[in-house]
Amino acid sequence: MKPTTYTLLDFGNGKRLEQWGPYRLVRPDPAAQGWNADPAVWNSADATYVGAKGKGFWSRRTRVPPEWYVRFDDLQLAVRLAPYKHTGVFPEQEQNWRWMRDAAAEGRVSDKRLAVLNLFAYTGGATMALARDGHFVTHVDASKPAIAWAKANAALNELPGDRVRWIMDDAAAFVARERRRGRTYDAILLDPPAFGHSPSGKAWRVDRDLPPLLEDCCGLLSENAAFLVLNGYAQHDTPDSFHRLLSGIVRHRLPTKRFAIDARELNLIAKGGRTLSTGIVARCRFGG
Repeated sequence: MKPTTYTLLDFGNGKRLEQWGPYRLVRPDPAAQGWNADPAVWNSADATYVGAKGKGFWSRRTRVPPEWYVRFDDLQLAVRLAPYKHTGVFPEQEQNWRWMRDAAAEGRVSDKRLAVLNLFAYTGGATMALARDGHFVTHVDASKPAIAWAKANAALNELPGDRVRWIMDDAAAFVARERRRGRTYDAILLDPPAFGHSPSGKAWRVDRDLPPLLEDCCGLLSENAAFLVLNGYAQHDTPDSFHRLLSGIVRHRLPTKRFAIDARELNLIAKGGRTLSTGIVARCRFGG
């Protein structure tokens, strides 16, 4: 099947109506407030996620295949009706992928390909984008199914076998070990959940665990570091809070480095022009 693109068709009443290639899905989203702009079009959904996160299920109106492909620029990503309302792709991240590809190209020293660390890497959209441009990505996630899905995306995008190093591990534990080994990276991406669990069962709490992880990540940045990107989804996150957090840690840990931080909401624009907030991102570019 030829891959097609993603569109946010409409949102409201705590739900999104989305076009994922040839299939139309309805998924819950607490941020999708207000009224539906076009109530009639919602009846055309091929599948709807019913129930609360963790206790719901997909209700199919038509035959939706186990997997299909959606294109984002020159990338192809596998989409599935996964548990907990997920599809394997966060489409708002496409703007981050573009930003990182540009920053990585500008951050090269001569023709050097960057060593990139992707933490909480999930199914690998950012990994695919940067590896496709020739950079070497260390892809870290605590979920075995997520890494398997990411490897399938790597095959789909025909990435060379040596372009990605796959690590199933707790992000904080892996970063601590890399620091002890003296390893460095030219770019780091963190996409942590508000809450989660490591493979050992240890609970992750972003308010408690993110600041020390960011401190350790700064210790992994190379002399010629290009960028660090931080995503966030907790209700209390704001662009200002992310800017203060990241700028304070970078100034403390890397006092001699020049940097600029752009912190903003990550938004999706619906077909009718309305804006849906999906989270916060802080992008830190070094040098210049």
